[in-house]
Amino acid sequence: MGTLNLIERDSVLRPMTRQGFWQCQFGSQVTTPQIIFDIAFGIVGPILCFALDPVVFRGGIGGGPLFPDIKIYVYLFSGLEVVMLSFWLLARAGFQIWNDLSGAALLVGGGFCLAVGLILLPFSLMGPMFGVGIFGFTPFVTGIVYLRNGIRALRSPRTDTSAFSRVVTILFSAVVAIGAPFLLGVAIHQAVESSIDEIVHGDDGHASAAAHRIGPLRYFVGAESDQIVTAYQQASEPARKQLLRNCYQEITGEDIEVRIRIMND
Repeated sequence: MGTLNLIERDSVLRPMTRQGFWQCQFGSQVTTPQIIFDIAFGIVGPILCFALDPVVFRGGIGGGPLFPDIKIYVYLFSGLEVVMLSFWLLARAGFQIWNDLSGAALLVGGGFCLAVGLILLPFSLMGPMFGVGIFGFTPFVTGIVYLRNGIRALRSPRTDTSAFSRVVTILFSAVVAIGAPFLLGVAIHQAVESSIDEIVHGDDGHASAAAHRIGPLRYFVGAESDQIVTAYQQASEPARKQLLRNCYQEITGEDIEVRIRIMND
C-alpha cells in the first residue's frame, strides 16, 4: 500500500508533458486562433496575393509577369483549394467519404503551395528587385494551413475498416483536384486563343464580338493579348488601330500604348 501511495503521489506531482509547437498545430484539437489563422492565410491571403500581384502572374512593376504561362492553372487550382478549405472549415468532419475527399484535396493543395513557394523563393529573397517581397512567402504559410486541415480530415474518426475503398477515394480526390483545373484551364486557354485570333484577323464586327465574349475571362488572359499589340503596331488604318486599341482595353483594362512602352523597354 505504501508503494502504491508513493506512485499515485508521484503521478499527481509530476507535471503533465506539454505538446510541442508542431504537435499542437497538427493535432486533433482545433483552437479558435488556429481557425482565424486558417481563414487569414488559407482564404484571404491567397486572394489578396492574386489581387495585388505585381509581377508573378500579371504584368506590372518592371515589365511583364514572371510566369504568365501557368497563370490560368494556378488561378483555377487555387480557387478550388480556397473553396474546399472554406467548406471544410464550415462543415468539419462529416461522412467518411467527405473527410477523405477533403483531406486528399487539401493535402494536394498544401504540396502545390509549398512547390510554388520554393519556385518563388529566389525572387522573394530579392523582393525589392523583382517586386515580389513578402507575398512570395505567403505560399509557404498557406501550404501549412492546407496540410494541417488535410491531415485532420484524414485522421477523422472512422467506423469502416476497408482500406481499399479509402485508397480509391483519396486517389480519386487527388486526381480531380489536379485534373479538373488543368482541363478547365485548357478549355479557357483555347477559348482565349480563338477570340484573340478573331480580333486580330477578323473584321470589325467579329473583332468587337470576340472582345465582348472574352471580357468575363479577362483575368485569365496572359501573353495572348500581346498578339493584339503586334497587330496594332502593324496596322496602318486609323480606324483599325482604334478598334484594336478598344478591344485590348476591354480585355485587359489597360491602355495598349502603355503595354507598347513596357515591351520596348
